[in-house]
Amino acid sequence: MTRKMRSAYTLTELLVATAVGSIVMAMAFSSFSVINQKYQKYSDLSNLHRSSTQVLNIITRDLRMAGYQDLDTVNGLITLAITTENDDSDIGADAITIVYDTDAQNRIKVKYYLLPCQDAGQCTEEGRYRLYKTKWSKVNGSWQMSADYEQQAVVDYIDDLQFQYNMTNGDSKNTIESDEIKNVRSIDVSILMRTARKHKKDDGNYIHELEDNDTTLEGGYIREIFSTTAYTRNLELGG
Repeated sequence: MTRKMRSAYTLTELLVATAVGSIVMAMAFSSFSVINQKYQKYSDLSNLHRSSTQVLNIITRDLRMAGYQDLDTVNGLITLAITTENDDSDIGADAITIVYDTDAQNRIKVKYYLLPCQDAGQCTEEGRYRLYKTKWSKVNGSWQMSADYEQQAVVDYIDDLQFQYNMTNGDSKNTIESDEIKNVRSIDVSILMRTARKHKKDDGNYIHELEDNDTTLEGGYIREIFSTTAYTRNLELGG
């Protein structure tokens, strides 16, 4: 009776297979890590663009209504349809208060402004800003004793908010006086937003340059400037 020979892997073959397998696994993990970083980056950029569109729509909706007076209003003339607080710094920035009628009996005043959410007690991250909104109501000729709501968070991760006023004579101004309100024809709104997560650039540094801007901001967050123009329809009627 003949004995069948059984084949087996040699130690050398096992070592080679293990080495090749380790290289393949390392390459796969490296590829996954790169793909995952790219996915996180573009996911955060998508959220950035979506949030910027939403907040600009919210602000411009009120700006288009600024100064509107119902024909049968019982609340009198709107003498200050827009009030601004200007800040030339790159962080924090402008605040704007807008007044208009919603119907003959009701008038509202809304204010948009930035605050460090740490100061508002709504986060613990230092240097993180958030856009807030406060609203007051005037009913049948009297402003209500307290605001309808205060420090309502609109959107997070905004580093800067700026307004520019385009006048009937073609000039553009960063600030306006009360007697100039009726000469405003449109308002440019700009916001500087950042991602919630840090992202490394290809060279490994946590530094990103703003698009279309020479400014370089450290910290690792991707930042972009978003702008729109709100055409005011009612300011020339009163002011």
